[in-house]
Amino acid sequence: MDFNKNFDSFPDTSLVLLSFLKQKGCQNSQLQRELVYLDEQLNLPTNHNYIESDDEIQADGHSFSVSYRELLHEFQNQVQPQLPVNAEEAQAAREMAAELIRIADLLEQSVLSQAAESLTKKLYRSQEQLWGRHLSDGVQGLLHQVAGASEFKKELVEMAFTFVLMKTVCEHVPQFLFGLYSSVVQYFLPHRS
Repeated sequence: MDFNKNFDSFPDTSLVLLSFLKQKGCQNSQLQRELVYLDEQLNLPTNHNYIESDDEIQADGHSFSVSYRELLHEFQNQVQPQLPVNAEEAQAAREMAAELIRIADLLEQSVLSQAAESLTKKLYRSQEQLWGRHLSDGVQGLLHQVAGASEFKKELVEMAFTFVLMKTVCEHVPQFLFGLYSSVVQYFLPHRS
């Protein structure tokens, strides 16, 4: 599928981002563990009905139990409204991730490193609610520096640069993965203008 021509039919952002991170690979073993954990969280099993906590009694006299579906719903609301439901969507996400990697490879390593270092400093100094804004500013700076990206649709380039900048920051600070993942997915939700 040529996502450069069919951008409106691209798969779910959360799935594309996860596919991008997996295909791009990690050089940091801690980031690799964080990515595996994120993947597991996004694929919580739904064939069990409840998690029981050793019959612990709560203040209201009821035992504590949480359904997997409730946990999944809570996590999805933080990251993405829907998880993939079929193999075709997963395949489309992998194909789009490969295309985004090709676009991201247009960035010179030194330019990307400088942008990642600057973003990392901003993230350390700010609250997580502001991370999306800082990430967006970093991506806009990259867009102005890369002339070879003009052959691709602007939205694809923006997504590719956002994903690779996020990944580069997480290579240095793996504990930023969940917060940045959520910020990126929220940024690319269909209802944003």
